[in-house]
Amino acid sequence: MKKTIISILAGACLAFSACSDYLDVSDELASNLTIEQVFDNVKYTKRWHANIFNCISEYSQYFWNPNGFNNPWASLSGELAVSWGTAKLEMVNGFNASNAQFHRFGSIYQYIRQAYLFIENAKPIGVSTDQEKLTEEDINRMKTEAKFFIAYSYFSLFELYGPVPIIEGMADPNETSFDYARASVDELVAYIDNLYQEVLDENNLPETLRTIDSTGEEVENMNEMVRPTKAVVLALRAKLWVYAASKLFNGGYAESLDLVNNDGKHLFAAKDPKKWETAKMHLETFLKFAESNNYGLFRVFDKDGNENYSQSVYRLFQEYNKEIIWATSASVMNEVNNGQHLDRRCRPTAIMDGFSGIGVSQQSVDAFFTKNGLDIKEDPEHDETGFTDIENPCAYKKPQIDKQIFNMYVDREPRFYHAVTYHGKSWHIQPSAGWKVNFSRDGNNSNYIAGREHYTGYLLYKRNNQELYNSGSYLRKYARPSILLRMADFYLYYAEVCNEINPNDPNIIKYLDMVRDRAGIPGYKELQATGKKTGVIGNYEAQAYAIRRERQVELFSEGQRYFDIRRWMICDPGEEADQTEYWGMNVDGYDNLPPSDPNSFFHRKLIRKHQWTRAMYLYPIPHNEIEKSPSLVQNPLW
Repeated sequence: MKKTIISILAGACLAFSACSDYLDVSDELASNLTIEQVFDNVKYTKRWHANIFNCISEYSQYFWNPNGFNNPWASLSGELAVSWGTAKLEMVNGFNASNAQFHRFGSIYQYIRQAYLFIENAKPIGVSTDQEKLTEEDINRMKTEAKFFIAYSYFSLFELYGPVPIIEGMADPNETSFDYARASVDELVAYIDNLYQEVLDENNLPETLRTIDSTGEEVENMNEMVRPTKAVVLALRAKLWVYAASKLFNGGYAESLDLVNNDGKHLFAAKDPKKWETAKMHLETFLKFAESNNYGLFRVFDKDGNENYSQSVYRLFQEYNKEIIWATSASVMNEVNNGQHLDRRCRPTAIMDGFSGIGVSQQSVDAFFTKNGLDIKEDPEHDETGFTDIENPCAYKKPQIDKQIFNMYVDREPRFYHAVTYHGKSWHIQPSAGWKVNFSRDGNNSNYIAGREHYTGYLLYKRNNQELYNSGSYLRKYARPSILLRMADFYLYYAEVCNEINPNDPNIIKYLDMVRDRAGIPGYKELQATGKKTGVIGNYEAQAYAIRRERQVELFSEGQRYFDIRRWMICDPGEEADQTEYWGMNVDGYDNLPPSDPNSFFHRKLIRKHQWTRAMYLYPIPHNEIEKSPSLVQNPLW
């Protein structure tokens, strides 16, 4: 699998991924080519089509010039903090409609326009004997993909800004006459939903990427990894309705209910509980389709049939697998010493010249459960007063015993160990015997770097490959897909919608516990049976909280929490996802002092304050767009 991904993902940019060197609309026309000339040429037609794929938001990129199509969201939601780029201080300094950095607005409308132009003008080229040709079947599929990306693009706008203008055609948003009023939430959701239905009705997309190889085995067609399938369409349609039913978009954001266009039309409507029923219907359609096509949670078993939960959690992000609904090749290659790649950005500075550049908040660390499946505040076995020797489950060669680990990090769940680099943890491949991470002031491994605002006493570890090392026979490069949609996300969506409709629905705990079971921790059914945690099953509020916590942990750093905590509306001071504070460990302290000493490393510390306001539940529409378009009204409180 490893060799396969390296060879074929690298080729995925051939005509279908978001590659920067493809000609865009303006480049083609600037070359004195007419629209007719572009669509009379196979190469230009493919490039035009490929450029539409640039509308995809890719969530494996945290640090290298992040924009609204990457993943600054993990930093903007308080999960992470980065040491470089515009995401570094956006929440510290705050922002307004004029200087907000992470927009999609103008670019998305360009991609929508390009998709419409493709649908209008693309046609079959050549005959069967030509070396380069586009058949009618090719064009039909490409046009359906273009329509899919129009729907996808509108959803990308919706989740960030709320309702936006619907432009049905090929209008150029760069023109000064670009002046459209915003659609309402209900109008936009219906429009996107209808586009998805048209895509399904056209029946030009494959159901999945699976094909039969020469040996008769079912394999994934990695050459088309990023191209949409029926599975992707069904999944995104379900996600659309989960958002539409959620509090932010469904009557729960009081300030939005007074937002009107210039003609007095209200953009947000009062709460409609029936939207949860629609979301449930579409989730059930997707889940039935997915499970009948062998999608499911990725799990690793040993030769005796026993599940290795640690490896299930780790390898999920290291290879293309049955949990992935949609992925890109954006993080296809990770090289040991490439500063643009994730692994080096996450490594401590003493490991192969790591950049030590992506920190993790204490709130995220505290969210991970104990090995008993309980919150750290609930588990009577969790003790933060001492130190214990533990085995590092991430080690390349086992056993690798880490000495005197602070009990905060002892007996936590597998997802924690594969997500966070904490004080005292050894690296998966040791540079020398007994080496361990030291984030304290008295650390002697060059890990303490004063003045880096992201520094919390933790580094991001999730997605790091445990075989990369610039020495001996270890891997120097490793290819892996960048996951856009995966099944665990949708199992948790389903648990959420079932709870909103009927808290006694057994599917709530069934699907919630499926995710927990893959993570190697007891589910709520087992916890209730053993008496370790009761009062959750059948209790709406308790189940809703459990689902939120599970999404926080399972999808940690994947770019989803930013949108989740906003659609749930739990971000204000003192609330569950309080966005005003960012906590870490006391990196100005010493690790040879006991946790009770205020100068010790081993206690929680408020690292910085964030400039959260209720306006930030929706991102501001760019001020220059408001100036350009008199009919376009700004989001509430901006």
